[in-house]
Amino acid sequence: MATNHLRTITILTWLMLVFLSIASFFGAFVDITYAREVPSMAAQGAGQDMVDLFLVVPAIIISLVYMRKGNKTATLLFGGLVFYVMYSFIIYSFGVHFNLMFLVYCLTLGSSAYLFIFFMYNISRRDVKSWFVTKTPNRGLAILLIIIAAMFYLLWLKDVVPPILNNTIPSTVSDYDLLVNPVHVIDIAFALPGLVITAVLLLKKHNLGYILAPVALVFMIVLTIALAAMVIMTKVRGISEDMSIAIIFIIISLISMVFLWSFMRALKKG
Repeated sequence: MATNHLRTITILTWLMLVFLSIASFFGAFVDITYAREVPSMAAQGAGQDMVDLFLVVPAIIISLVYMRKGNKTATLLFGGLVFYVMYSFIIYSFGVHFNLMFLVYCLTLGSSAYLFIFFMYNISRRDVKSWFVTKTPNRGLAILLIIIAAMFYLLWLKDVVPPILNNTIPSTVSDYDLLVNPVHVIDIAFALPGLVITAVLLLKKHNLGYILAPVALVFMIVLTIALAAMVIMTKVRGISEDMSIAIIFIIISLISMVFLWSFMRALKKG
């Protein structure tokens, strides 16, 4: 990337990290932050905040440092980490009851969104496909992305279609005293179609597919780790004893790590 573009990305990244760190610290360690949430939602928020503070923030710093040195792996991983922050803080901004972190949520969302847009604008102008050797695991990765998209589509449709037909409200909305579940909105409207589009672009060996594939994999890895942490935190706080769903998320994360490792191995050296 051009020096002035890297400078802009660096400034936006540090702004985002400041806001993300503040929001994560208060969510994880200051009880008043989630005082208006039901205990389950408060526990899940704290679990994700710990992942953000102790995993995501350091990972973004490391990837930024190496991206500035021209490391291609770090560049591709950076995009996925920023997308995860943007996705998460859409949910924080619209799905968490008004609290003392509201402005910080908005600033984190805004800085991550503009950072991701600027990052994608710059990297999409480069021939990222040429970074890779001829043989990359496109077909297997495309199948994985479609399977994950289909799984979550079935899960969310099972959650929302019966209430629509019965003119009732899903428990994932009513139990948390929400207008709608923002996860349903983001996944059904944007994230899951994005996985399918990425799969198609990969199968067609389109340059954008080689950019979005690692972004999607990093996003899924971090998100499933955060989801597992949410479930674990509900157990720690004595709210739920069922850990099976956490195990499922960890399995998805591990599978995604294997595919990410396989895909990034195909990067040309030098």
